[in-house]
Amino acid sequence: MKNTPSKAMPSRLASSYPDVQHALDTSIPSKKMDVATRIVLWAANEAGLNRADIVVALSKRDPELFDDLFAEMEEQQFKLFERGDELHLSFFSKARVYNASAWLARGAPHEAIYESTFATEKTLVVADFF
Repeated sequence: MKNTPSKAMPSRLASSYPDVQHALDTSIPSKKMDVATRIVLWAANEAGLNRADIVVALSKRDPELFDDLFAEMEEQQFKLFERGDELHLSFFSKARVYNASAWLARGAPHEAIYESTFATEKTLVVADFF
């Protein structure tokens, strides 16, 4: 049996935004987290969340804080969607920001950026952070 190396599956970011993934890949590690943090905070602002609250929670480096908020927002989003309430879109955006923040707290900047792109309709602006 021939032993061939398996290719790593591309990240969700690479699959959807290869140029952003490439910019992230060519950055030094500290800049990756800096860029991802700025993008998450920008997305938080766009979603109507308090950036200062996100910064404080991020400083605790506890992704579970965000996981709980993500679950709450997503549950609310589904309830509103089922009722046909357009407000569900706001909760969708907030859920994406909390999920992005959880990924950031886990030290996964590419996942944080990917989730942030869905928190706003302004996905092309993300490239401006590099």
